[in-house]
Amino acid sequence: MTSTLAVVEARRGAGAAWAALRVGAGETLAAWPVLAGRCVFFVILLLVLSALWDKVAAEQLPGTLAYALPAGGLALYIGATEWVTLSLPATHLRLEDDIRSGGLEPHLLRPKSYLVQVLSQNLGAAIVRLAVLGITALALLAASGRAWPPLEAFPRLLVLGVLGVVVGVLLYALAGLMAFWARRVLPFQLVIQKLMFLLGGLYAPVTLYPPLMEGVAKVSPFAAHLYWPAAMTMTPDLFLVGLGWQVLWIGVLSAACLALWRAGLAKVLRRGGV
Repeated sequence: MTSTLAVVEARRGAGAAWAALRVGAGETLAAWPVLAGRCVFFVILLLVLSALWDKVAAEQLPGTLAYALPAGGLALYIGATEWVTLSLPATHLRLEDDIRSGGLEPHLLRPKSYLVQVLSQNLGAAIVRLAVLGITALALLAASGRAWPPLEAFPRLLVLGVLGVVVGVLLYALAGLMAFWARRVLPFQLVIQKLMFLLGGLYAPVTLYPPLMEGVAKVSPFAAHLYWPAAMTMTPDLFLVGLGWQVLWIGVLSAACLALWRAGLAKVLRRGGV
């Protein structure tokens, strides 16, 4: 009997999470002018950064790592990292607003988990952005005349790209949950963002880093967010390695978010507010 009730509750929870995901996706599609502007920014960014790395690869300056760049340059790699980065919604701001403004309390009276609903809604928004930006990237690649990656790289990039966004949403959720103890979560978000840029390899693969830094970066959640998905454009045979790190960090970050949520909720219930 107990197991049956647990199964029913799990199904209801999954249904509520799916509904929240659809709401997030619908809201993002409804704000199509914002989405179109993001696509334009994505195209401009790729044109500038790919031209930069093409110049670096063409010069082959002595004493530099230009020789270590892929034959086609880093345009595809940069396209993948920016694809994931620009798909991230501002999860931390939603959490900060609700927690600091007192808007959290009404949600606590509802039978569904507020944290799961917020994360699901943001994942819905992220999936729509991934789809639209992905189509934009493919159109730009076709128009550029650059060589395409191997066909097997596309499904692997898609899987790791989606999971990379999940990792990013969880990282930003950690920053947002700090609103239980801090007035503004911007400092926490900025630290996480800069670590994404550095250890995630936003502008260059972490394989170009010194050996120690490369090793640290590859096992970090920031590489699970950016580097491992983008690596599929260069070394798709590392798919299982990247997938393993992503699954590991999704589990760890989910547990960390849950621990912070419970600690913050206990504070609210004990003090009657933040």
